[in-house]
Amino acid sequence: MRRVLIVDLIRCLVRTIVGGAHRIATKRRGEPIVSLALPFRRGGAVLVLLILAVGFTGAFAVTSSAPAHALCVSSPLAGSWRNINPNTRSITRVTVTQGCGDQVLCDTDGHCSTSGGGYGVRVWGKCHPTDCDWGSRSAVSRGNGWILATYRRSYATSYVWLKVYKRGGTNQLRVNVRTDFTAADGRTDYTTDEWFRH
Repeated sequence: MRRVLIVDLIRCLVRTIVGGAHRIATKRRGEPIVSLALPFRRGGAVLVLLILAVGFTGAFAVTSSAPAHALCVSSPLAGSWRNINPNTRSITRVTVTQGCGDQVLCDTDGHCSTSGGGYGVRVWGKCHPTDCDWGSRSAVSRGNGWILATYRRSYATSYVWLKVYKRGGTNQLRVNVRTDFTAADGRTDYTTDEWFRH
């Protein structure tokens, strides 16, 4: 409602300015000069411009009273996933979190970086009597829909690859884990490839 009133006020002022103006034609050195004479002095023009500026500011203040928030599109990777194989001897569940990347930090020299983006992965492995929490790690996008989280332990490094596929009309998470044991540990490296549901 207020925005409409401001727009009407601006239209009225423009009509007054243009309607009250008349043209003055004079000649200087044989060339016609056409100028626009307004029915008020320079101070009046400044006043009209000031009113217009306040009107526009008020219109924007009314229309944008709520604070702005960044919209973050949720990835199909985000969420809690459970292995579809209840007898797995590998990963039993996975939680994937997604940061929006809407935080920009700048130093005093003007160098800026984005934080809060990317993915976080938390993995649980099969243990007895309860599953083993591997902890949370940052994950990086590796292209073609894959993200990678790396778990380094004293005896091995596990590379956890994750990607969502549409299977049977629902999203399923493929989790491929390559575990490389250290030479000191002596165990044979292995890979598992399993499917998870929300």
